[in-house]
Amino acid sequence: MTLKNQLFSILFIAFLCSIGGYLYGYSTANEAHEAQQSKAIAAVEQTLRKHYQQQLTTANESVAQLRQQKAALAKTATELERRIAHVSRPDCVINNGFVGLYNRAIGADLPTDSIAPGADRTPSATQTADSSKYDTTVSDVNQQDILRHVIEYGERCQAVETQLIQLIEFEEKMNESRRAP
Repeated sequence: MTLKNQLFSILFIAFLCSIGGYLYGYSTANEAHEAQQSKAIAAVEQTLRKHYQQQLTTANESVAQLRQQKAALAKTATELERRIAHVSRPDCVINNGFVGLYNRAIGADLPTDSIAPGADRTPSATQTADSSKYDTTVSDVNQQDILRHVIEYGERCQAVETQLIQLIEFEEKMNESRRAP
């Protein structure tokens, strides 16, 4: 073998060793990087699961509270309805003017199809003028009817208020959990 061939062989072997070393180093670094990424992903996944579990627990607690409060409101309404017969008088006359004002006060006399959502529900000049004509004819509505309606309406209003409060509290808890590390 000539010196030239030996030198070429040595250089070729060195070249192959450097490529092999490079590939081995790259493979080892790539495996280490992938392991590090897997650990980071697992940590993030664990944090997200913990956060999700906290949100789920908060939501379940809010739903349970809302159900309890609605059940309490329904129980109160039932108790109030039982008392109606004891506090009403059959000789109490309710006239159509009273019923009209009552309906207007709760928004029951306003046509729902002509009012855009969120629109002002104040009566028009025509409605106000009409309400000045007091209708004193006797209505077929009695005290018991009014009390039943007020109980149902009150229960509904309180239920809506309870839902709104629960929603606000739930949203506040969710915001707190988003800020927490």
